[in-house]
Amino acid sequence: MWENGSHLEYLMPNTGFVVGGRVPERSIDSNNEAAFKHVFMHMHGMAERLTKEGKSVVLGTWVEQTESGQRIVFDLCDLFDNVESFKVPLEIAAKRGERAIYDLKTEREIFVNYQ
Repeated sequence: MWENGSHLEYLMPNTGFVVGGRVPERSIDSNNEAAFKHVFMHMHGMAERLTKEGKSVVLGTWVEQTESGQRIVFDLCDLFDNVESFKVPLEIAAKRGERAIYDLKTEREIFVNYQ
């Protein structure tokens, strides 16, 4: 998501590396539809504010299995699509305390910090 003049543009990138941690993650129980809409709209609003500051943002979502069941996690992320390797994204992820980065080309996580 980025601002193009007076409106937002949306793109599903397919190359580069995604690094979360722009804001604290939010998560909800996977069976809570009302919470999904609320948290999604909250994170989307935060992403819009960041784009108005001239920054591009990736809204990342995934499902995590926890002891209490499945949770949907939301995170605002940076896209690194002009790098030759994942070294820089890994360094940034480590500084942010992120568990992994996501390689869009291979559709795989690359783990950074083991918790």
